[in-house]
Amino acid sequence: MNYIYDIYLNLNSTLFDFFDWNKNDKLIHIKKIPIFRISEENLKKCVHNSIKVNENFINCVYNKTEVWNKDNSLSYCALLTDHNNILAIEFNEDGISIRKSFLSVEEELEILETVNRLRETNIDFEIIKRNNPIFKTRKQIKEENFVDRELKNIDIQKLDYIYFECFGKHEENKKVILNSIKKLPKNSKTYKNLYDILKLTSTSKK
Repeated sequence: MNYIYDIYLNLNSTLFDFFDWNKNDKLIHIKKIPIFRISEENLKKCVHNSIKVNENFINCVYNKTEVWNKDNSLSYCALLTDHNNILAIEFNEDGISIRKSFLSVEEELEILETVNRLRETNIDFEIIKRNNPIFKTRKQIKEENFVDRELKNIDIQKLDYIYFECFGKHEENKKVILNSIKKLPKNSKTYKNLYDILKLTSTSKK
């Protein structure tokens, strides 16, 4: 079995690209972890879907991953690579993927240089749930959730002020205002202005 040493993983139920990691994420410092080469097609399936591997694979990787902090024990975990990308997956005892992580760009490039001779392994797995891709960063999702939350309980005077700041005119009909805001493209300057105003005038602590 082949192993990789001394890397960091950001294991989550939602898979985040490295550029989307943030300072509050609880990174796990890996001392040692097994790595397997699979086909490019199968790696894509593992990235985009929840999978279940067979019992043989689970038994093979059981307790093979070691971490520096013993509070973060990973009983069933492994790296998968197609020689172009690397994915870490944590499984439960039934072989179902529960958390995933990409690697930092620097660590991934370093590892890819050392595993180019790995032979391809045929890992028997099935797709148990197709995951819809998220084409937004965590920051974008957080901002949109904040705007939706603020607009739910906003009074008409504040809403009219925000509408004027964003659209340059007054409007007394709350439904018209909310519909106009709802139609705003999330990547537009007007939507960004809306978010900034709500953030400045919010009484919420979050």
